[in-house]
Amino acid sequence: MNATISMDGLWAIVDSLSLKNKKWLADRLSASMSTANMDKEQEILNGISRSIQEAKIGKTQSLDTLWDQLLTR
Repeated sequence: MNATISMDGLWAIVDSLSLKNKKWLADRLSASMSTANMDKEQEILNGISRSIQEAKIGKTQSLDTLWDQLLTR
């Protein structure tokens, strides 16, 4: 069963929560957003590390080739 709710309806539900439950919800949302940011940061760091390893073994590309690859993504 699929249920839909408007953002206004969702806000009405959140607004009706007790202060304790609002704090719990805020903490959960903050932790979720923090985890998503850390995952993205880790992905970027892994890419940088991989690039450094490739450069060390001589697996490099010209700047023009790299630029073309970035533009096609």
